[in-house]
Amino acid sequence: MLVAADGIISVHDRNPLLNRVLNDRGRTAFGFFVLYLDATSDAIGTGLTAARMAALCQETGLCSRGRAKALLALMRWGGYLEPVVGRGDRRERPLAPTERMRQLFLMRWRVQYSALRELGGSADGVLERLEEPGFLSQLAVRFGAIYRAGYRVLDHAPAVAPYCERDGGMLVLFALLSAAALGGRAPTATELGRRFSLSRTHTLQILRDAEAAGLVVRAGIVEDGVPLSGGPGFALSPEGLRAVEDFSVAAFAMFECGAAWTLADHPTAG
Repeated sequence: MLVAADGIISVHDRNPLLNRVLNDRGRTAFGFFVLYLDATSDAIGTGLTAARMAALCQETGLCSRGRAKALLALMRWGGYLEPVVGRGDRRERPLAPTERMRQLFLMRWRVQYSALRELGGSADGVLERLEEPGFLSQLAVRFGAIYRAGYRVLDHAPAVAPYCERDGGMLVLFALLSAAALGGRAPTATELGRRFSLSRTHTLQILRDAEAAGLVVRAGIVEDGVPLSGGPGFALSPEGLRAVEDFSVAAFAMFECGAAWTLADHPTAG
């Protein structure tokens, strides 16, 4: 769990723009929907278009049609999507993820499967093949199918649901998890906000809400994973640690299911 949390934070630090776009629950799912639609086609052979994305987001309840189109425009502006030359028409021009976008998800999913290696399962098989042409897309197809079938990580981790909907909320909780493992001085709201490009006011509100819910406590230092009260910093409470663990286990279950499915459908040659 700690390996995954540290890795997610590291990926954020290296890709501030797209992570700014994809740093809440809905926008993270939106990102793999981009890869999913690019790898699938409708009846006329069209992959990713604004209309298909809007329809998928409406079908799954991920976001409104208008927000879906706005996020596509933002990702295109940031260099993560590009128009497909020679396909579509003026009414509906197909888009495709750029190499920059694929590399981001390659890093994200390498982090998740590196953490999963400790549990056995399909992680090693995925890590061996992530760089293969087309494998990333096939993995995205399975994740999209799992999501469309109704699996939601937050159904199994309801305590963190409010923070997954907040800009940078889970990053803040992951940072507290990492800080607890390291020990020493507990991070302040100012430090956490600066790290994730969030305002101090916004970060402090996340922390206060988590404190009111019993997930976070005020702390000066953390020793052996135990927060010591009386300081300007924040730390996960035992309840907060369990909530983050529930979230991580539910996410790992989705990643393992997607991995096993992909490897079964696409075994290695020979």
